[in-house]
Amino acid sequence: MQLTEGKPEPSQRRAVIAGGRGLIGRHLAHGLRSAGFDVTVLTRRPVEPGRRVDGIRMHTWNPHTLTGWTDRLDGADVVVNLCGESIAGPRWTTARKAKLLASRVVPTQALVRASDRCRQPPAMFLQASGVGFVGIGDDDADETSAPGSDYLAQLAQAWESCVSELGAACAILRFGVVLAPDGGAFPQMAIPFRMFCGGPIATGQQWLSWVHIDDVVGAALHVVATGMSGPIHVTAPEPVRNADFANVLAKALGRPCRVRLPRAAMELLIGEQATLLCDGQRALPRRLQETGYEYHYPTISRAVQSLIEPGARHDRHH
Repeated sequence: MQLTEGKPEPSQRRAVIAGGRGLIGRHLAHGLRSAGFDVTVLTRRPVEPGRRVDGIRMHTWNPHTLTGWTDRLDGADVVVNLCGESIAGPRWTTARKAKLLASRVVPTQALVRASDRCRQPPAMFLQASGVGFVGIGDDDADETSAPGSDYLAQLAQAWESCVSELGAACAILRFGVVLAPDGGAFPQMAIPFRMFCGGPIATGQQWLSWVHIDDVVGAALHVVATGMSGPIHVTAPEPVRNADFANVLAKALGRPCRVRLPRAAMELLIGEQATLLCDGQRALPRRLQETGYEYHYPTISRAVQSLIEPGARHDRHH
């Protein structure tokens, strides 16, 4: 990790990422930098102003106040909001649900207020959300589908409602399950298979709307380049059943796929959060496809192979 100082070139495009230290933020920051942007990550950690880490500018912020950071947004070409605590982790108690909601709503509201107060508001705003917005089920769901009524759907709706009055053009990126080698769900999914005890979860018929991390970055850059706005499903074009995913992962690792994990066991272990693994939705990326986005990893077999074997990773962003 290298720390350097530096100022953007006068003609260089500027991007600001809140929540840039998470899985998606780390990859997107470097993707935007590779695309020619001067990138600033808003971090809650104290950092010296103007410092860069691996070429990425770091700036301290506190979403509970508009002091000390709002000038970073002034004149920015794109602001990306990825703030939100992971829905995986501790049980979804009433207190935990309140924390998940606050971790999304408070930073988003702060960014919206700051953007609207800028002398030159950001040209574009990318807001994170999830395909859980459409609710669980087996029917095809695209960006025009009605919102669902389960907990994750309600959480996504509350998150998205924060940008409804934003003055700048806003694209809402509804992420599917992001598969990456260095964090998120995939390393955890692979553990039971590596230990020779992997297999389908629950019925195995629930849909997994997934997306490779390289396509998360590629889709975001595509949205910026095309000026898209409104809800956008950031998922692969071919969702898979849980059982099919399990078979692909087992084959890639050279492991059996025989041990089914019952839903009752999941609910006993993690309660309501079992819905993350036992339920799903068939979310389709209609708008990305209609605007010509070309996927690095359109199929689950290619995606999993790239995550298991680093040499198989596509290099369009690297």
